Amino acid sequence: MSANTSIKHAIQLMLDHKVSGLPVISDDGQVVGMLTEGDLLSRSVFNLGPQSPPKDPDDSFFENYVRAHGTTVADSMTKDVISVSPQQSLADVAALVRTHGIKRLPVLQSERLVGIISRSDIIRAVTANRDAVAKGDVALRLAVLTRLRSELGLEPERLTVEVRNSIVEIFGPVPSPAQRRAMQVVAESVAGVAGLIFETNCVETLDH
Repeated sequence: MSANTSIKHAIQLMLDHKVSGLPVISDDGQVVGMLTEGDLLSRSVFNLGPQSPPKDPDDSFFENYVRAHGTTVADSMTKDVISVSPQQSLADVAALVRTHGIKRLPVLQSERLVGIISRSDIIRAVTANRDAVAKGDVALRLAVLTRLRSELGLEPERLTVEVRNSIVEIFGPVPSPAQRRAMQVVAESVAGVAGLIFETNCVETLDH
């Protein structure tokens, strides 16, 4: 979609393809903006406001007027585009989405658009990784230890983790109920784990 595309056509494209945003591409193939639902909502908010101009309108008033009433994508698009590269980690992409409150990011390679990654893409990727079933007790133990370290910052030397017949046994100091619950959530989210035993030897059966 180019910056000269009409707003009406852009909205129809978004509705037809059921997407919340579209990249705006220049003639030489570079991404120069994004038109999002947020941009369109800004138009609606301005149009619902007072119709009479302020007594001494400044440039921000005129810019908002163009943003709300302009007929081309260039008038309403977000020009400061946040993008990612194909080499960036999923964690980095998720952090950008969360920090900036955006729904999708253009993926650029050598300043050229090679794809779009959305919140739903991130969720699907994370879910696919978490649903991959580790095979055997050794693999389950490694999966639990890895997740305890990467997600809770708990180093293996602080805990003893053993797995027997898909039952995870965790021994070692658990200083608070909050940490215990967090460890339980980690174990529950590792596909293939059938149960959990803390040093209290209280078995908690997991329903998958």
